[in-house]
Amino acid sequence: MRMKIFQWLIIVVVACTACTTEREAPNGLKVKVLTRGSGDYAKPGEFLVTSMIIKDSKDSIWRDTRIQDLPMILPVGAETSISRETGVESAFRVMKIGDSVSVDIPAKTLFKEEPLPPSVKPDDLVTFVFCVKDITDQRGVMTIQQGLQAKQAEQSRKMQEGQLSRDTVAIDAYLAAKKINAIKDVSGMRYVIKKLGNGPKPVLTSIVKFTYKGSLMDNGFVFDASEKPVDYPLNNLIVGWQICFQLFPKGTSATLYVPSPLGYGTIGSQPGIPPNANLIFEVELVDFKDM
Repeated sequence: MRMKIFQWLIIVVVACTACTTEREAPNGLKVKVLTRGSGDYAKPGEFLVTSMIIKDSKDSIWRDTRIQDLPMILPVGAETSISRETGVESAFRVMKIGDSVSVDIPAKTLFKEEPLPPSVKPDDLVTFVFCVKDITDQRGVMTIQQGLQAKQAEQSRKMQEGQLSRDTVAIDAYLAAKKINAIKDVSGMRYVIKKLGNGPKPVLTSIVKFTYKGSLMDNGFVFDASEKPVDYPLNNLIVGWQICFQLFPKGTSATLYVPSPLGYGTIGSQPGIPPNANLIFEVELVDFKDM
């Protein structure tokens, strides 16, 4: 019976020791191992793919990359830079795939070349928590970045589609309330031809000469107007104009109703055009020429 108890105590001690394992980075930083990974430490020139949490001594979280679901790509420096590493970057050298680790850095070390944030004292500890998902090389980093770009492009496309759908409903309701009979383009553009020109039509690579007056559909605020005809490459103009001007012969005057994704989108154009603004333009295609 005593032997069994003794064996059980050994198991508990070993388990507890594993739970509280610390590693030491080359610059002397203590790295607390919360979850032990496997394999080798990251080598110079490799990259850690990890999530990162930064919190202060009061456990207030300053940053958590998991919220945006974007990995941190952290480089492991060359061996020649080891002696110059004074911060958390030295800890990257003692991390493995699957590790969850925490590192405490004095605020005065972290902000040695910058002013301390309000309420943070020089000796306060700032804690970094890393969960290492992978270790990769430069080619792997490029693959990750390409995947993130594709993901962001897809998210942007879906957001634009949703915004375009909402905007076309709003524009159609506006036109119905004003009893305006507009031509509906499959792109989402709506337009009313006041005077139809004749002859050829510009193409995307044409330089177009036109007059315009732009206003916000919501309140009629006129944010810009030309005093005389202006010349621009058509492919440099907003997408709504690119679509409609290619439908108009020279001499055409029209009113364009532009949903925000085909105008200035989620950014707008300050100071006059707010984000996601539906726009009305009075335009006349005076002339055009090929580039």
